[in-house]
Amino acid sequence: MFLLKPFLIALLLVGVFGLVYLRSNFMELEYSLGELEKKKMQCLRDRKMLFAEKTSQLSFARLESSANDQEGFVLPDRLKVVHISRQTRSLPQQVSLKQKQLAEP
Repeated sequence: MFLLKPFLIALLLVGVFGLVYLRSNFMELEYSLGELEKKKMQCLRDRKMLFAEKTSQLSFARLESSANDQEGFVLPDRLKVVHISRQTRSLPQQVSLKQKQLAEP
């Protein structure tokens, strides 16, 4: 009986410290999972951006390759671009900058 009380007290202390240790490890795992979720979201965002960039690059490459295949396709000159507005007047308006506006001050 004399040895039973210290044994029970020691067992109680070991149990309490064991629970505290398990709880702290559980919280550490939750924080790690939260950080991994943030990394996952960032990677998914980066993946979407890279996919969009790849698509735009491929479409431009396809446009250039089709331009090389066809003789009649030419990229427009900036000075020759005109814009036709849908107003009552149907005269074209020049969109590009004029030569005097392009000169450096």
